Amino acid sequence: TQWHNITIWGKLADVAAKYLKKGTEVCVEGKLVHRAYESGKGEKKYFTEINVNDMLMLGSKSSNGEK
Repeated sequence: TQWHNITIWGKLADVAAKYLKKGTEVCVEGKLVHRAYESGKGEKKYFTEINVNDMLMLGSKSSNGEK
């Protein structure tokens, strides 16, 4: 298993919030974004995320929280 930080906006975010739960398999397409910021302690932190522009829910309906 690999875990990735993703960001979803707009109507796609509404769909994700309604139908996805932890463990749901999804296929996402988007832009890989690298960011850097400085923590409160002055340490440089790096962050990578996927800005999602399309999503496909995988698996059966019952595994996506539907009946």
